Amino acid sequence: MKIAVIGGSFDPIHLGHIALARHVLKHHLAQEVWFMVSNITPLKKRGLSDNQLRNEMVHAAISYDKRFRLCLLEQQREGYSYTIATVKELKKRYPQHHFVWLIGNDQAMQLSKWKDIEELSKLIEFYVFPRNGETITCAYPHQKMNRKLINISSSEIREGHGLWLLPKSVKALMAKRYLYLDSFARARMSERRFAHSQSVAALCAELAKCHHVSTEEAYCAGILHDVCKEWDKQRLKSYLSHLDPNCLTEAAAIWHGYAAAYYVSQAFGIHNKNIRRAIYHHVKGSDISKLSMIVYVSDKLDPSRGYDSSAAIALCRQNLKAGYRLVVKQQAEYLIKEKQKANES
Repeated sequence: MKIAVIGGSFDPIHLGHIALARHVLKHHLAQEVWFMVSNITPLKKRGLSDNQLRNEMVHAAISYDKRFRLCLLEQQREGYSYTIATVKELKKRYPQHHFVWLIGNDQAMQLSKWKDIEELSKLIEFYVFPRNGETITCAYPHQKMNRKLINISSSEIREGHGLWLLPKSVKALMAKRYLYLDSFARARMSERRFAHSQSVAALCAELAKCHHVSTEEAYCAGILHDVCKEWDKQRLKSYLSHLDPNCLTEAAAIWHGYAAAYYVSQAFGIHNKNIRRAIYHHVKGSDISKLSMIVYVSDKLDPSRGYDSSAAIALCRQNLKAGYRLVVKQQAEYLIKEKQKANES
């Protein structure tokens, strides 16, 4: 049997990968396609998501077709995922099969950096797919494929872009497991705002653990509570006028919380009502559910704000409602002082 192998981190797998695999089967270039999920990829500098999570996403994406197979050989071998070692192991384990390796033109141009590429190119045939009509450039024996790759990358998806190019099952799993939240937030904030959000999220998770609230939900609400903070007034007004126009009767400084509660659902597929409720109320603290109180106090007491909030944080650890009431009182006093300063000036 002829087997086409797609190797990669699949962090996450997307419809570009699936379309490539379906093309191979449709045109009888192979009888099966194996998705080889890497362990540690030599040419990637960033750390990968947990192996089990990536495996779950691939399984969710390909389970509808019995001609697709999840292959964990590289993870079982551990260490760096060198293709030369993988190909040798495949040939050893499955001598009855003929294997080909599917790559994009971007990978083809990097083949000279692959370990033992001269030997590898004699062991397996590369099928190279172009992107955006580009000319395929490959110095090693290969088959040129006519099917263009879908113009999306896993790195773009990790930033929350092009999520419609995910299989629905993968998008649902990402939302359920709260994957790539930091990347989603970082791509939409200045470094200063992102640092604040990370600090808030860490405190949210800490307080959630103290009060038997989901730490995953708390971190999610904390890291994304300010995702619309740096939108300008006109963008916020336009966004809310369609979704929640009553919010526009309040001060513009509050709008970003309301907008974010809708945005995390529409943009990232996070439909959890507790999370959205906490984000919605985080500016005014006008909700007393546990998660809402946690996000509110964590935002106001964030240690990175530059003042000593340790006593109030300690109170929140021991008694969330008492800590919440203290923060509400402190905020009311602060707003009165700020108003007095404005009047005096």
